Amino acid sequence: GLLGNKRNFASLASSLSTQLQNPRPIYTIDLRNHGENTHDWRSSMSYSEMARDVLAFMDKLAESNNNNHDGDGNDGEHYQKAVLVGHSMGGKVAQSLALMHPERVAGLVVLDIAPVRYYSQPNKEKGGGGDDSGWKAVEEIVRSVAQIDLHEGGYTTKRDVDAVLRRGMLEDPALRAFVLTNLEQLRTSEENEVPLRWKIHWDGIVKELDRIAGFDVHDQVMDDSAVIDDNDDDDGGEAMIQQKEQMKYEGDVFFIHGGASRFVRHSYISTIASFFPNHMLTTIRGVGHWVHAEAPDDTIALLKKYLDR
Repeated sequence: GLLGNKRNFASLASSLSTQLQNPRPIYTIDLRNHGENTHDWRSSMSYSEMARDVLAFMDKLAESNNNNHDGDGNDGEHYQKAVLVGHSMGGKVAQSLALMHPERVAGLVVLDIAPVRYYSQPNKEKGGGGDDSGWKAVEEIVRSVAQIDLHEGGYTTKRDVDAVLRRGMLEDPALRAFVLTNLEQLRTSEENEVPLRWKIHWDGIVKELDRIAGFDVHDQVMDDSAVIDDNDDDDGGEAMIQQKEQMKYEGDVFFIHGGASRFVRHSYISTIASFFPNHMLTTIRGVGHWVHAEAPDDTIALLKKYLDR
């Protein structure tokens, strides 16, 4: 998800791999502008682009597996399809990929996110306010942390940055720890070199926040903002609605919702059903948006049930 990295899923993936009745390879990956992608920062973060990134990773796995095995090369066919598991922004990426290339997706598990636009600013279509999902807080966190200049601040340890976050808007120690997983402590002998580095492209993410709040498939905006923008062109709005109605993933989709989160609301169910007619929604009571971090055992049990079905 946004501000997350593949290490957030590492322990969950490790535990899950030992519990499955039908063992399978499990891969955790960093989305663009996150984690180990520091060598390849990108200026654009549409869901269609990030979905194609995941598809390219799958293709690379298939090719590598073919090259490393003797015989007829059928081993690579196992990587032509995958079950996708994604949280928050990663969940939207997984949904976009399933709608773009359903033939490559064997199943889909979405953690606490819907294929809708989330609002932080007043919106006349939503009664003049935000959607109360928590997206406003997410935006504020991103914009606030992005302003921390490691060079100008003279910070030398993660503890220094943690103190700045604590004095700012991040009083929750768990949330600060989550943000700080994106900060790397460096070993350096240079006196003027900052021994810290962000493993996240803050500028690129801040610039793309509005796009991240929405949802797109095949480079086309699929959330309700497209209809709003097309109010002056009835034909355009009608065409977008028809396109949404035709776009479906018919496979089994499992939505896992945090009971204390507002990111999957009853009003979103019709949109979810329109894209994913064979979906099931379950709620883990008492947990917030980061369901896999707050309730790892429950999340693993649900994933195991889905994968071993």
